[in-house]
Amino acid sequence: MSQTLWKDKKILIFSFVTAATTVAAGILHLQMAPGSLSHDLGQGILFLVGGILQIFWAVPVIKRWGKVWQIIGIAGTVVFFVLWYTSRLHLIPENLLGGGSVNHVPPREFPRGNVTGGEFPRGAAPKGLGLVVGGIMIPPIEMFQIAFIGLYTLLAKMISKRQNT
Repeated sequence: MSQTLWKDKKILIFSFVTAATTVAAGILHLQMAPGSLSHDLGQGILFLVGGILQIFWAVPVIKRWGKVWQIIGIAGTVVFFVLWYTSRLHLIPENLLGGGSVNHVPPREFPRGNVTGGEFPRGAAPKGLGLVVGGIMIPPIEMFQIAFIGLYTLLAKMISKRQNT
């Protein structure tokens, strides 16, 4: 019986840690939204909606709403991370991220750099906290998202294993 209680406590603590990572990423996205809204409406809306959804996602994580919610949370965070990663590699033209018109970009020429001089999605590598992987600086917001993906995947496996016993 005490072993069952320990497993439940372990899952609960793990749930709170996982929820904290998505809340932290959501708060950072919300902080980016005002500056982005004034420069690029599409990018600003992405940060605003994404940040709100990431903060909301603490609820299904802690309350264990089920496998469908786990898949949606992990997949949504993966999409957010992939958008950031492809923008750092300049695989997405800036005008397709919501800024400007496609007509202003010559064919096959992708704009480089961030017009505002900011750190997202292009421009100089962010200063301060971060991790350099393969020559790309991974800022804290992305580290929180990577942590959330890993932790939530592990938590889903823990919950599934617990339900099977």
